[in-house]
Amino acid sequence: MYYFEDTTKKVHKDDLILPSSAMMYDGVYLEKMIDGYRTLAITGREMLSLDIETQETQVGSIKLNQKLPSRTIKVTYQLIGKDAKDVQKKYHQLMRLLYKESDVEIRFKDELDYHYYGQYKSTDEVRGDTNSIISSFEILCTDPKKYSVLLKTDGEVTTYLPYKTIPEKIEVTIVKFGPLMIVNGEKTIKITSYNLSAGDRIIFDFLKGKVYVNDIDQTFLLDLESDFENFTIKEGQTIRCTNGQMIISYREVQL
Repeated sequence: MYYFEDTTKKVHKDDLILPSSAMMYDGVYLEKMIDGYRTLAITGREMLSLDIETQETQVGSIKLNQKLPSRTIKVTYQLIGKDAKDVQKKYHQLMRLLYKESDVEIRFKDELDYHYYGQYKSTDEVRGDTNSIISSFEILCTDPKKYSVLLKTDGEVTTYLPYKTIPEKIEVTIVKFGPLMIVNGEKTIKITSYNLSAGDRIIFDFLKGKVYVNDIDQTFLLDLESDFENFTIKEGQTIRCTNGQMIISYREVQL
């Protein structure tokens, strides 16, 4: 997609027509933060190659292991300034926006329902004596998967889930005095050595690895043989709760 700017008219940042591949990095579009910045192309979002370890045999080979490598997203951009000094000033702005010490959420305008987690890694060298530059930088996603917006269900999993999916959170409002079990047909999360009370709000937070009872960390209540750490969901499952009204929050995972 090509973008032609009328230099005789000042365009407010909020009125910019963003390219379809514009990147939202940690919640902001770079185009809206830096005058003269424009996304030209994005690569690295397509199909991901696998790392497959094999051992040669007399006929063919035997597969020993399969891994998902990290993903590198390359952003090609244009940066225009009044002069070379102005471009250097804008590079300082760009670096301040891109530099992070941990992964941030990354979205693209043509696929806002999904996001990656990654951070700025490296950049191409650029000339310092011009006011118009086309270059690129790379973002490393150590987790190569992309995630959908947050989805919720009370037990029936109907979403297409081609890969192993760990819920983000399961919330249960207890309806009667007694224990609690959550079952997916293969794994079970259990609180059976302690009786919960009607009205108690239980949160199984899989991102933090903790269990909260009425907003207080009570992870110790989990049974030792509970499957909390390896509880997953998949398409077609019906997740059942033995005591309460349940809401499961999860994201569709894609490569």
